[in-house]
Amino acid sequence: MSKWSFRTLTPARLRWLPFAAAMLCYSPAIAADRVALLIGNGGYANTDFTLRNPQNDVQALDAALSDLGFDVRAEVDLTRDAIVDSLEWLQNAANGAEIAMIFYAGHAVQVGTENLAIGVELETLSSPALDKASVSLSDFLAAIESAGADLSMVIFDACRDNPLGAAQIGTAGLLPVSGGLGTLVAYSTDPGNVATDGTGDNSTFTAALLDHLATPGIDVRLMFGRVRQDVVRETAGLQIPWVEEAVIGEYYLSEPPAPLSPDDEVRVWEDAVARGTIDSYSGYLGRFPDGLYRIVARLRIDDLQGIAPESVDLADDQLPAAMAALEMLGYAVPGVSTLPDGRVRQAFALWQSSSTEGDRTFESLMREAARTATFVGTYTAGILKNDLQRYASVTEALRAAQANLVTAETDFGDNEAAQAAIQSMRREVGEIAQIHQAVAADLDASRTYYSDLIVATDQHLSDWMTDEAKPRFASSRGITRLSDRALADAQTFQSHVRLAGTAPEGSYAWLAALMKDFN
Repeated sequence: MSKWSFRTLTPARLRWLPFAAAMLCYSPAIAADRVALLIGNGGYANTDFTLRNPQNDVQALDAALSDLGFDVRAEVDLTRDAIVDSLEWLQNAANGAEIAMIFYAGHAVQVGTENLAIGVELETLSSPALDKASVSLSDFLAAIESAGADLSMVIFDACRDNPLGAAQIGTAGLLPVSGGLGTLVAYSTDPGNVATDGTGDNSTFTAALLDHLATPGIDVRLMFGRVRQDVVRETAGLQIPWVEEAVIGEYYLSEPPAPLSPDDEVRVWEDAVARGTIDSYSGYLGRFPDGLYRIVARLRIDDLQGIAPESVDLADDQLPAAMAALEMLGYAVPGVSTLPDGRVRQAFALWQSSSTEGDRTFESLMREAARTATFVGTYTAGILKNDLQRYASVTEALRAAQANLVTAETDFGDNEAAQAAIQSMRREVGEIAQIHQAVAADLDASRTYYSDLIVATDQHLSDWMTDEAKPRFASSRGITRLSDRALADAQTFQSHVRLAGTAPEGSYAWLAALMKDFN
C-alpha cells in the first residue's frame, strides 16, 4: 500500500516522474516509518575547536527517538566524507517514510550564501581547509527531501560560541534557509547569533528538545515553540531558537491528541456560558486551568458571588476603547460585540489588580494593549505570509499534477497496461486537491483573523502604538546585516494599520499591499 498521505506533500512528491517510465518501473520502496540521522561533531582535530556536548546530545537523542519508534543512525565525530556517506544512507533508509530527520550538533559557519557544517578533520581556519572539511546545509536538505518523506526535519544545533565565532573566515551564526514544501528547518538560535554549548550534559537547545520531544498530543511546530520558550528563559533572551517551515498538516512525534470530544475547550466554554453558573465556570477552570478564557471565567465567578470589583476610574467615553484593550489582553472574550458597562469596569478592575503599583491608569491599559497588538499582529502577519506561500505552492502543484494526468489520459488512455498507473495518478490528484482545500481554509482563517485584528487596532489602539513595541532583539545584539523577519513583519502590520486608518470602512487595501509585496 502506498504510504503517501493526503496530509503532506513534499517537493519529491510534486516532481512527477515521466509517467511512461513510472508505468514500466513502478516498485514501492519499503522503508521504516520514521528515520533519523544524528551527527555530533565535538572532537575536532584542532583541540581549540573541541565541543563537550555534541556526543552527549546524540546519545540522548538516540535513546529518546528510538523510544518514539525511529530507526536511528547515531554518529559522532564525522569527517566531511563520512557526513556525505551518512546522508546517502538517509536517502535510502527514509525513502517514502512518514518522518525523516537529520540532527547535526557541532560547528557550522556561514560563508557567502551557504551554511557549512564542519567535519572534525578541520585543523586550520583557512578558506581551502574549510571548503574541504565542510558539507553545506543545502546538501543536507537535498538529501532529506529526495527521500520523499511526508515530513522532513533538519535540526541544526550549531553556531556554538568557540574560536570559530571570532573567525575572520565566514560569518558567525547562520543564514536562515527554508526547505521545500513539507520541510521544517530548526536552528538552535536566531539568524546571525551564536548558541551555547550548555553547562550540563547537553547543549541548552538539545536539553530543551529532550524535555519536549515525547510530549503527547502536540504538533511538531508547537513542540519547537515550547523548546524556544525554554531556551529563551534559560539564556535570558540571549539565544532564541528559530524555525523555518513549510509543513502542511499536523505531525506528532509522540501520541496524537484525542479526537475532538465534549472535553474540547471551546465546547466546554460555550456550555459554561450557556449555563452561566458558578459550577459551570468552575468546571471549565478545572479542565482548563490555563485555558484561553481563564481570566474571564474567574471574573464571572466573582461576579456571581457578588465579590467582583468595579472600577470607577473609567469615564463613559473610555469604555469602548477599554473594552477593545481588555479583549486584546484576555480580560474579555473577543468577538462579543458589546458588554454591559459594569462588566467592562469589572474587567478593568481585575486588570488593575494584576498590574504593578502606580501603573493602573486607562492610559497604561491602552499602552499595554497596543504593545500586545503589535506582537500579535507581527506573529499573525508572519503566519499569513507563510499561508500565502503554502497556497501558491500547492496551487502550482495541483496545476502540474492535473496537467500531467491529462497528458497521461490522452496518450495512454487506451492502453490497458497503463490503467493502474493512471488510476493511481487520479487518486493522488484527488489527494492534492484535498490538501489545496485545507490550505485554502487555513489561509481564509488567518486572513479573517488578521483583518479583524487590523480593524480593532485601527479603531481603538493605533494612537497608542509606538516603535518601541517592535521586536528589536536582533538589532540589540548587533545583527544589522540581516533584514530581521520579525521586525519586517512588525513593520508590515503597522503599515497595514495605517492603511486601514485612511481607507474606507471594510476596505482590504492592506491585503492588496500585502499581495503586491508578496509577488
